[in-house]
Amino acid sequence: MAGIDFLRPELVVAEREITSRKRLFEYLSALISGVKLGQDRTIDQEEIFTTLHDRERLGCTALGQGIAVPHGRLDGLVDPIMAIVSLKDPIDYDAADGVPVWLVVCLLVPIEASELHLNLLASLVTRFEDDRFVVAVKATRTNKELYDLFSAPSTP
Repeated sequence: MAGIDFLRPELVVAEREITSRKRLFEYLSALISGVKLGQDRTIDQEEIFTTLHDRERLGCTALGQGIAVPHGRLDGLVDPIMAIVSLKDPIDYDAADGVPVWLVVCLLVPIEASELHLNLLASLVTRFEDDRFVVAVKATRTNKELYDLFSAPSTP
């Protein structure tokens, strides 16, 4: 899958207890803001939250089947950042299909990377169209299992 180069083990969390979409965005913002971007630079937690929240106000980022891909573009990023969180208990996400969200893949890209942004989102959507992959993701219980599954090349 395109984008696995941007996936870091410390940004993959399985079985996380989260109670709402707002709490999810707060958690993702805190998780991602702890990542060093080189030259000891990090991303501001509030900037991440605002980016995710503002994008969500434009339209729900739930794909269906209990999967959401909150995303946005951030000034100052050099490379995309991806965080993956499976939820211990699904949360209401106002998804079009009405299914509560149990898996979240957060994608942040450099502000000028529009084409890359769209390509990474398309790659994720394609991956989630594979029912075997989704079943395997649902079966994961540890951070390592979840990371290994997402970092493995996708099968055609």
